[in-house]
Amino acid sequence: MSDWKKELKELFDDEHQSRVRKQVESEGKTRIKRFVTEVVEPAFEEIAEELKEYDRDIDVEIEKLAATIRVYYEGHEEFYFSIRSRPYKKKEFSFPVLPLKDDKGDIYRAEVYLKDGPLYHDVTNYSKEQIIRGFLHEYKRHMQWNQ
Repeated sequence: MSDWKKELKELFDDEHQSRVRKQVESEGKTRIKRFVTEVVEPAFEEIAEELKEYDRDIDVEIEKLAATIRVYYEGHEEFYFSIRSRPYKKKEFSFPVLPLKDDKGDIYRAEVYLKDGPLYHDVTNYSKEQIIRGFLHEYKRHMQWNQ
């Protein structure tokens, strides 16, 4: 059977599509886990070390699909910044399988959350430096409004 015929057959094969969906979901979540471990956690640890120089107490929490940094000053939470995996519904097109789409139709991306809620800003492909700069931007905005 030629390659295109095999590909067409797989398109209509429910068992094959189920395997592909599970693999894609796993890849999407694995990508976010790797991003949290390799980029976000080192960025938050670097931020924490530097903020301690300014008499701030820092709490960094790392989970499978999320990381949170809380900044405390004089015993009160001063600032909250989190990066979490968030599923989104992907619009349907002619092809039933799209990158990072799971069997429920969700795609995964990492987003910034502040105390007030999500910023709906995809940071999945950010570098450590970009995560630090994003934190600093939001922290500065917070400090300007709360002085």
